Amino acid sequence: MMQYNSLISLLKANTISYRIISVAPSKTLEQNAKQLSTQQAIVLRSVFLQSDKGSVLATLPHDELIDFKKVTSATGYKTNLIPQKSSVRIVPIPTNNTQKSFISKSIENYETVIFESGKSGELVQISSHQLRKLIPSHDYFSFTTKTTAIPLTTTDLKQQEAFTPDVEKRTKLERLYKLPAMPQMASELIRLKNSDGAHANDLARLIQGDPSLTAQIIRYAKSAFFNYQGDINSVSEAIARVIGFESVINIALGLSVGKRLKNPPDGPLGLNEFWKHAVYSATLAQALSKKIPKENRPKQDLAYLAGLLHNFGFLLLGHLFQPEFFLLNRLYAANLSRCITCIEKHALGMGAGQNAVNMGHAELGSWLLEKWHLPNEIVIVAREHHNRAYKGEHENYSTLIALVNNALGLHDLGDHREEHLSLALCAQLNLSSSVVHEELDKVLAQSDQIDLMIKQFAA
Repeated sequence: MMQYNSLISLLKANTISYRIISVAPSKTLEQNAKQLSTQQAIVLRSVFLQSDKGSVLATLPHDELIDFKKVTSATGYKTNLIPQKSSVRIVPIPTNNTQKSFISKSIENYETVIFESGKSGELVQISSHQLRKLIPSHDYFSFTTKTTAIPLTTTDLKQQEAFTPDVEKRTKLERLYKLPAMPQMASELIRLKNSDGAHANDLARLIQGDPSLTAQIIRYAKSAFFNYQGDINSVSEAIARVIGFESVINIALGLSVGKRLKNPPDGPLGLNEFWKHAVYSATLAQALSKKIPKENRPKQDLAYLAGLLHNFGFLLLGHLFQPEFFLLNRLYAANLSRCITCIEKHALGMGAGQNAVNMGHAELGSWLLEKWHLPNEIVIVAREHHNRAYKGEHENYSTLIALVNNALGLHDLGDHREEHLSLALCAQLNLSSSVVHEELDKVLAQSDQIDLMIKQFAA
């Protein structure tokens, strides 16, 4: 990969006029692109691809996606993304004559191009014509799709593909991908949760077997979230005096299953944002469940757990398909208004992930949660929370989480960006929009306390 000094030397040797653009080192390429791209200038993204003929450096406008079918059709290369850290700055110039590169022909539509210099806080701008001095003409061809082609919502899809594979396909996928085993602690917690004779002392003894989990539960009980004035020195006291039996089980369950899958911390789908959305969703779901008429009311503890784990599939995506998850995370960061399930189809439709293209995070999450024997309400919510038209078993839970996502999306929380509260979802749960807004405001007012809990989950 070319370094900053080598790039500058190359530009000078080829008498190419260039401009250095200073940017904040903390900003992503996508954030810089929003400020710098115009009708005449475009910010470029470069990624390394692994192919059956060696590695390839691919460069394209930041607002376009690689169409891997076009790559194969035009070149015969069968390609897949190579995982890389978000902090890596890839200069779009091959390091030598033997380095194969693909460059999108759409770049020719712009007068100037802006790209990574290899140095933190600096981008380079040159004319698109001069870029041809550095990259052979035969490397230019059409292999991309505009991100504007991605639908805004699943209802915009011309033909919605089924997300649930049949039994035969699932069996093949299970043989192909080794699903992570359920953590022993989570298994014991579920057994306790399903036991009619379970007692708070049983739960305390179980949690005390894990020093890290014990410390997190006690720390949570002492937090400003509960504003408890007395001393809390044990899990038993945390259960009996502050948090409660069911809530401790659900919090401990979320903490234990979350530790099994490790994902990158950054980006809108990274661990930090994942748990932020999860905890806010769980808190709002529990609050709204209390307001739903009794005949259709979800159980408060299951509503909380459903909110906490409904997007669990994103963790599994990162576990099974690291290169594709990296791309999905970056693509969504650049297209937050777009439908996440639609972006998944682009990011997962290649390499190892092509076998799961008709699944996405919703189906993958429900698949793992079912394998781990979590309550059926949680499994269904994980699978159907993007399907507002779902009618079937435990639809009140699925509708509740859909409404929670819709409401939080009004404040740019989660994988939804919303402009209006869905009155249809409110009506399905017999909730007035004013009640939803009132409970949402209460949750947002507790942001400082909720953020403390988020840190525990994401740690």
